[in-house]
Amino acid sequence: MTNRTPPEGIRMIEDPAAPAIEVSVPASRAVIRLDGAQVTSWVPRSGSDVLWMSPLALEGEGAAIRGGVPLIGPWFGAGRDGRTSPKHGWLRTARWELDSCAVDGERAIVTLRLDGADPSGEGVRARLVVTVDERLRLDLTVTAGSAPLELEAALHTYLAVSDVRAAELEGFDGERYLDGLDGFAPRIQDGPLSLTAATDRVYEVSDPVSVLDPGAGRRIRETPTGSTRTVVWNPWGEGAESIADVPDDAWTGFVCVETAACKDGAVQLEPGAEHTLGVELTVEPA
Repeated sequence: MTNRTPPEGIRMIEDPAAPAIEVSVPASRAVIRLDGAQVTSWVPRSGSDVLWMSPLALEGEGAAIRGGVPLIGPWFGAGRDGRTSPKHGWLRTARWELDSCAVDGERAIVTLRLDGADPSGEGVRARLVVTVDERLRLDLTVTAGSAPLELEAALHTYLAVSDVRAAELEGFDGERYLDGLDGFAPRIQDGPLSLTAATDRVYEVSDPVSVLDPGAGRRIRETPTGSTRTVVWNPWGEGAESIADVPDDAWTGFVCVETAACKDGAVQLEPGAEHTLGVELTVEPA
């Protein structure tokens, strides 16, 4: 960043092990880690955190932080061939650089970049723009390097809910999906989406979706851009027991609703071409 003194409303946390950026504007507050360019907190004024963070989340360069909004890419899961590692790509485990930050009226805009981290040597680059005001907006741009790129990416958003068993997910009725717990077999959503067991689904949804949380009296709305899919995930009790950085009883407090371009919705990029995947989070009373 050319100007090393951040404007009022933006504070740098100079922790070598876990550097971060704190944003505070009249409408909300947010925290962005440089590790993974990961937003780990977004608290609207007079509200509670919209993002869930595991109390056992790992920290530090190279760690995959459990919670907030991990950046998945440039592949999803084990990739289109089912054999690519590390799982979900390397964007979420690299240490990003702060490119710029600004406060425009009551809005803060923070831009981070990731260059030279592509382990393939092909020069894939990424940029994340985080906008904080009465909403939280993330725009992830991935640029192909010297070779064509079959891009898969996701904004793996952990939404905090009072009890996932009572939450209702809106915008999925009648939509096709792949069931990740059944070999990605194709299915069709029949009726409202309420989770009753472990869930890992890739929906053919690229329109806005919402999570109605009656216990918190709020509706969290996600409005995507540049997406082709929406992923819904929760490990449930039996799954949480096998995840070291999730307490056994913590699964009730979140649902992942991920804006994505993955599986058959991957984006084909020619060398040097780019694609932007974005999501805007807003909260309203319910």
